Amino acid sequence: MRKTKMELMETAKAMRRLCMEMSFVAGDEGAHVGPALSIVDIMTVLYFDTMNYRPEDPQWERRDRFILSKGHGVLGLYAPLVMAGLISEQEAGTFNQADTRLAGHPSGKGVAGIEHPSGSLGHGLSVGCGIAFAGKADGKDYDTYVLVGDGEMEEGSIWEAVMFAKKYKLGNLVAIVDVNGYQYGGATCDLMDLSPMDEKWRAFGWNVVQADGNDVEALQKALDKANRAADVPTCIIANTVKGYGLSFTHGNNDWHHVELSAADLEKSLNELK
Repeated sequence: MRKTKMELMETAKAMRRLCMEMSFVAGDEGAHVGPALSIVDIMTVLYFDTMNYRPEDPQWERRDRFILSKGHGVLGLYAPLVMAGLISEQEAGTFNQADTRLAGHPSGKGVAGIEHPSGSLGHGLSVGCGIAFAGKADGKDYDTYVLVGDGEMEEGSIWEAVMFAKKYKLGNLVAIVDVNGYQYGGATCDLMDLSPMDEKWRAFGWNVVQADGNDVEALQKALDKANRAADVPTCIIANTVKGYGLSFTHGNNDWHHVELSAADLEKSLNELK
């Protein structure tokens, strides 16, 4: 049974609380808060409404695969893995600490639910293509989802993967672009304007769906398999707000990477009650 809008919104709120608590644990190592908060609604719908997986059997052969190509948004991935039971709450308290398995980018290290490490940007979609291609070649029925940042799309390897997916008719591949309008150095439109983004993906032969990336109901519809074609890869342009969910991080690129204070955490948790 599909989740209701209210259920998903409450889950997203809980995930944001967890993101902020883990950010605080990082101490002076800091955490990428803004990039994580923008994708929380996307991750909520993926992990609690769309993808097939078994927390009790992380290596289940028929599981859908997810790759976070914009690896610095990893808190947005750890949060659903904790809430689904793939990562313990105790281990969540080791985020970005010495010798932790939960680094500031998804490094794997045997962590259930991490299909591929990502840190250097631009590689996730290529890996996703390989996983989707293997699934198709082996007659497997899983889907592969890759979340890409809009700033990351400046990488040439992204566009090589876009061409590959079309050529090999990877209808089992879904790319989700987190269009929050910012990257580390500033606004994407000032640094390397890629608009109109939807037309670029369509020009490469992809099926393109646009959605409000911070609206769980809109994301449910966008991720519905009825929107896909058997032999055409799908791109979901998810228009988001960086730092979404908190008044003081909302659209504020200063929160790209920060050291969270106790006062920041308290303010966050009060807003997310």
